Formats: sequence, C-alpha cells, structure tokens
Amino acid sequence: MNKKLLFIAILFLSLTTGLLCDTPEELIQQGDTLYAQRQDPLLAAQALSKYQEALRLAPDNYVVLWKNAQAMYYIGDHAAGSAEKLKIFKQAMDICKKAVTLRPHSVEGHYWLGVHTGSYGETRGVLKSLFLKNDIIAEMNKAIAIDGTYEKGGAYCVLGRLYFKVPGLFGGSNKKSRLNLEKCRQIAPKNSVNLLFLAETYWDMDEKELAVKTLEDLLSMEPDPDWLPETEKDKAEGRKLLKKYKK
Repeated sequence: MNKKLLFIAILFLSLTTGLLCDTPEELIQQGDTLYAQRQDPLLAAQALSKYQEALRLAPDNYVVLWKNAQAMYYIGDHAAGSAEKLKIFKQAMDICKKAVTLRPHSVEGHYWLGVHTGSYGETRGVLKSLFLKNDIIAEMNKAIAIDGTYEKGGAYCVLGRLYFKVPGLFGGSNKKSRLNLEKCRQIAPKNSVNLLFLAETYWDMDEKELAVKTLEDLLSMEPDPDWLPETEKDKAEGRKLLKKYKK
C-alpha cells in the first residue's frame, strides 16, 4: 500500500472509530464495574464519569438518573470540604427530582432524593436545615411503601438517624429512631452504618449494654460483599465509639 492510500485508510479508521461511541447501556455497565471497586477513589470517580456520560446521552433515562445519584452520594460523602459536598448533594437532588417525575412509583428516585436531601441538610447544619425534615420523611415513607427492603432497608436507617439527630422540640425522638433502626436491622443485619447508628441511639437512651453489644456485633460480623468499603469505614468508626463507651 502506497503512502497516500495508507494515509486515507488511517483517516477513515479514525473517523469511523469516533462515531462508534458507547451507548448509555454500555456506559452504565462500565460504570457498574468501576463502582464495584469504589474503595479506590480514582475508580469511584471514573464510575461517576461513566454515569455522567450516559446522562449526557440519555438525560431522560430513569436508570441513568438514579445510578448518577447513587455514585454522587458516595463521592459526596467522601469529599473533603463542606462546599464541595453541598455542591454534589444539591446537584444530585435535582437529578433525583427528575427521576421521581419520570417514574413516581419506583423506589430508587424517592430513596436517593431523601438521602441527598438529608446529606445536604446535615452538611449545612441540622438546625439550619430543619425545614427539610418533612421532605426527607415524606420521601423515605414513599420509598418504604414501594419497597422497604431497598438498599438494605436504607429508608428505615435514614429515618432512624433523622429522628436521632433532630432535637425533640422539633420532632426528634429516640423512640422513633430505635424503632426504625431496629426495623432496618431485621431487614439487613449486616447494614453496617445502621448498626453504628443503632448503637448511638441505644447509648443516648441509657441502654449501655445494648449499645456495646451492637458495636461488638458490628466489629465481629463478616461484611456484606456489596458494601465492603462502607463496612470498613463503619467498623473504623465503631472501634472509636466502643473505646469511648468502655472508658
């Protein structure tokens, strides 16, 4: 092949390769593979990048929307500064609102909207964000009505933490916190963050032995294979808390 024909062949190949972009479905699969390895911050960021590219190609795809929200929660939760966290959680709230509009009877949109609203409020400050409380409760109750087992009983866990964090004067309740967290534990005994939250609620209710036992259960349990990085983080927090409680 002479140089002119070789040049034309290379040019044609580069042009056609550019046209063969991944579909939203392929990008989701790639994102899922990377997200499963999210313990590596670089791979977590790459997973979100894949989901964001899928969102650019298919802005009205429900699965693409909630996959973005899920990854954005992980990225936001591990972000260094409050400003960055608030930015991520706010963007995710907007994405979730669109998901809820598209499919109001599906659990993912409601659940992640409640999660991001709660995370936004907690980052901003509980007392400054009390106006968000009813919105979070509403979304979690909708998620429970559709599928209370979603995300390892996550909606019950969120409600349990909310009732623990909000002052009693504004609707907080350790009793409601306990009921929701214990319900989550029934659904998903290996939900590590739920065990951490439940121990704190027990301790605040002066159930010292239950608090210590719950933390010991957390530290001794085999992690849920779907939640390895989360469990590692929660166990580290559990060790600190158990040391404090046993003083």
